[in-house]
Amino acid sequence: MLIILLIAKPYHLALELVGQISFPMIVINGLGTMLFMFIIEHAQKEDVRMRVLQTDTAFSIADKTLPYFREGLNIDSCKKISEIILNKTEADAVAITDEHMVLAHVGTASDHHKPFLKPETKLTNRVLITGKVDVARSKAQIGCWEHDCPLNAAIVIPLKVKNKIAGTLKLYYKNPAKLDQVQEHLANGLAELFSTQLELVEVERQAKLLKDAEIKALHSQIHPHFLFNSLNTISALCRKNPEKARELLLQLSSFFRGNIHGARKLFLPLKKEIEVVHAYIAIVQTRFPEKFQFHFQVEPTVENCLVPPFILQPLVENAVNYGFPGSKNRGDIYIRIYPENNLLNIVIEDNGKGIASEKLNQLGKKVVPSNKGNGTAIFNIFERLKGLYNRQASMNIESIEEVGTKISITIPIKREGDVINA
Repeated sequence: MLIILLIAKPYHLALELVGQISFPMIVINGLGTMLFMFIIEHAQKEDVRMRVLQTDTAFSIADKTLPYFREGLNIDSCKKISEIILNKTEADAVAITDEHMVLAHVGTASDHHKPFLKPETKLTNRVLITGKVDVARSKAQIGCWEHDCPLNAAIVIPLKVKNKIAGTLKLYYKNPAKLDQVQEHLANGLAELFSTQLELVEVERQAKLLKDAEIKALHSQIHPHFLFNSLNTISALCRKNPEKARELLLQLSSFFRGNIHGARKLFLPLKKEIEVVHAYIAIVQTRFPEKFQFHFQVEPTVENCLVPPFILQPLVENAVNYGFPGSKNRGDIYIRIYPENNLLNIVIEDNGKGIASEKLNQLGKKVVPSNKGNGTAIFNIFERLKGLYNRQASMNIESIEEVGTKISITIPIKREGDVINA
């Protein structure tokens, strides 16, 4: 309108024209500007909505697939994971590979994309080599060897564990238009989540190996003097009481067989631990007749509960070795095991000399050396409980000098088939 007033002639006609068009132009321009702002606002809200939807989808997939990732990358777990992703995304087919072969392919083209085969597509092999995300928007770019393959687009993302390629996640589409930016972002987000989950699985696996190594280390700490003294006792009995010597030899065999069996497992039935304790007690009572009295109170309902190996016998042995040094009085050792509020309570109590307060404060927190051993038994048990039960277990030591010592362990009740969130 300003331009019309400046250049149009004659001026009075220009002014009259501007007067006629000014109101509708101002109104229409205002409406146009308002509409333009609404469009921008809608686009921003739509972008936020898509991000929220994408994030929600990614976390939903991660939540449903986590139990299967705990099993590692294998045929069965990868098939379940692929089925979950297929149902939650726009993809027409989903596949997972490790470094060497296809572990799962579900959806379209399952007739020729099969597990146990080496990754045949050029796209997948390229990602395994470069470790970078690759996108194909045509059949030629995918490089499938099957000419009639209906898949025309794909995104392949590397799965990494500690920056090393462990495999790939592949999302395939029949229509290249479906592989939009949202699907690309979703696929990348899933790959990052899955890589993190795989790293967590690896950490858990290493932790279990460490615990297994600790059990083997504890197994190797069985006091050699105990073996030698037991054999000497059996040797002396062979002439005086052959039947008793035979019985003791069987108990010694049972004791070491239980130790070897326990060294191979993270958990075993409580009754197996009790058998080892009974074998140990039989040997001790033969060596020291009338010196020790053992009192068992075990609820029958808990005998099949699973417990970590070497959790009971080392504590009983500690009571024998450290509770009554040089004492001529009879030692009473009480072993009580009972359930309470879905927890298993294990209590070892003696009427021995007790533990000095300065040493009591250190037990379980660090290795406390002694004249009769290397001081790792209680510390090892305490550390294994923390690692196996993730703070769901507790161990408490109470002691009064010249009165006695009480060690209490509380762990979640675990039976065959149960899962512990370690």
